[in-house]
Amino acid sequence: MRGLATGLVLTASLALATVPAGGHIDVVPDRAVREEALQLTFRVPNEREVPTVRVRIDFPAKFTVYALGPPPAGWRQRQRLAPDGQVIGVVYSGGVVPVGEYRDFTVLATPFDAGTAVFRSYQTYADGRTKPWTAPPEKPGEITEETGITEPGASAAVLIQTPEEATASARGGAGAVSTIRTESGAATWVGIIGILVGLVACLAAGFLWATRPVALRPDEDEPAPNGPER
Repeated sequence: MRGLATGLVLTASLALATVPAGGHIDVVPDRAVREEALQLTFRVPNEREVPTVRVRIDFPAKFTVYALGPPPAGWRQRQRLAPDGQVIGVVYSGGVVPVGEYRDFTVLATPFDAGTAVFRSYQTYADGRTKPWTAPPEKPGEITEETGITEPGASAAVLIQTPEEATASARGGAGAVSTIRTESGAATWVGIIGILVGLVACLAAGFLWATRPVALRPDEDEPAPNGPER
C-alpha cells in the first residue's frame, strides 16, 4: 500500500509539472449581460524573465467603452480612437510589471450585442519583444500551451448573454446547488436514523439480557433436584 501511495503521489506531481503555465492576459468577469454596464478588469501577468513595459488592448465592436479607470502607479494610458471618435482601444505604458507579478487595468463598458466578445491584446517586454494575444479564445476548461514569444496566444473573451439567458443560467445554478443541498440533507437524515436504530437495538438487547431468568443455586441443606436421598 505504501508503494502504491508513493506511485500515485509521483504521478500526480508529474501531471502538475506538465501543465503549461498561464501567462495569458485575462479579462474579468468573463460573462456580461447585454445593455448592462459593468467594470472590466484586464489582468496582465508577467510570465517571462523580463519585465513588461507596455500593454495594448483592442476593444471589440460588441462593447462600448465609455471610461478608463486609473492605471496602476507609474503607468500612463492613452485612448485609441476611431475616425468617428469612438474608443476602440487603449495603450498602457511608462510602468513595469515585474517578473512573477501582475497588474490590473480597468475600464467601464456596456455590451450591446449578445455573443462572444474577443479582446485582442499585445504585451511588450523590456527587451523590445512583443507577445500577441490574438489567437482564438480558449474553450471552457481548456489550457493551451504557449509555443514562443512571437507566436500568437489565446485572446481574452467575454460571453455576452441576453437578460433571459442570464436569468436561465442563474436559475440553473441555483437548482444545482439546491439539489446538492437536498441530497446532502437526505444523506444526513439517513445517517441519523441509522444511528438511532442502532441505539434502540442495543438498548433492547441490554433489556433482554437484564431480565433473563436466572437459575438459583440450591441451599446447602436442601437436596439438589433429582439427586440421591441421604
